[in-house]
Amino acid sequence: MCSLLAGEPMILDRFFTGLDVGVVAFAIREVRRGFSLVLQDDTETQLHYVLSGEGVARTIAGKEFPLTPHTLVIAPPKSCMIVNTTRKLEMLLPTPECESLPGDWDKLTVGDGEDGVVLACGALKATHSSGSGLFDHLPQPLVVSVAGDTSFREPFRRLLAELAAPLPGTRDLAEILMKECLISLLRHYCTTQEKQIPWFAAIEDPRLGKAVEAMLEQPQMPYTLYYLAELAGMSRTTFSERFKEAFGCTPNDFLKDIRIRRGAHLLLSTDLPVKAIACRVGYASRSYFSRAFKSMMDVDPATYRATAHSMENVEYGTLGKVRVA
Repeated sequence: MCSLLAGEPMILDRFFTGLDVGVVAFAIREVRRGFSLVLQDDTETQLHYVLSGEGVARTIAGKEFPLTPHTLVIAPPKSCMIVNTTRKLEMLLPTPECESLPGDWDKLTVGDGEDGVVLACGALKATHSSGSGLFDHLPQPLVVSVAGDTSFREPFRRLLAELAAPLPGTRDLAEILMKECLISLLRHYCTTQEKQIPWFAAIEDPRLGKAVEAMLEQPQMPYTLYYLAELAGMSRTTFSERFKEAFGCTPNDFLKDIRIRRGAHLLLSTDLPVKAIACRVGYASRSYFSRAFKSMMDVDPATYRATAHSMENVEYGTLGKVRVA
């Protein structure tokens, strides 16, 4: 069992107390059989919940995640996923049709075929007082089935019902319900053997938190193991062992992950040359950055940027704002 649940004092309780949650938007997205929809958000964490039907979500790097009823997908900012209803990626991307539903919901339907997969898609803010966004540095989208978890499904059902018929106080209540959903999800996550969300380990040991925060805030700096260990107040050996135990990787690999994801963000959000981006995220040359980028993302930086640009004229499933009092 994750030590966050078993440890004393109750670190997880303190973590939840410092968790700030905001609901940015929600809308209904329906992808008809044989068609595809690109889901992307440049600034916020994405949350996609399968209401009905089945499909497949794919990242730009080609990773696949099955979508079945009550599957929850949380994707970090700047991530991009393609949702379609068959195992074969056919990329049929027609102009989506958007309609308003009772209660200020927007519904976007892609394609005109048979029923496919229907999702409730939203953007949320989830930050902790000790660091950046909770899900900002996920190594890949977090995919969890909550089909048998009423502790998540019940408050989420109430959240959707509240947003569908806004009243005075809906914004505050929606944030409370979303926080309840996330607490349920994180409890589940901590009892699995999956890799921890980075901030959990940093909160469990504040000494590690100092090193992690430095890498997150200034990933371009030429960090050495000696410097990070000194920042954490540990010997190099103790720091390396404790870090790998907490995060499942070395400090160097963790820093590489941050740098590559920051580079991916710059590739999608700027027109900077790849060489300039490499320098901004701490790589001495374009070739070194390109090799590191491809080893993690499965495509080189130029291909990653070109793939995203080829989708510029595609409807990206932009979330319609839910008006709340």
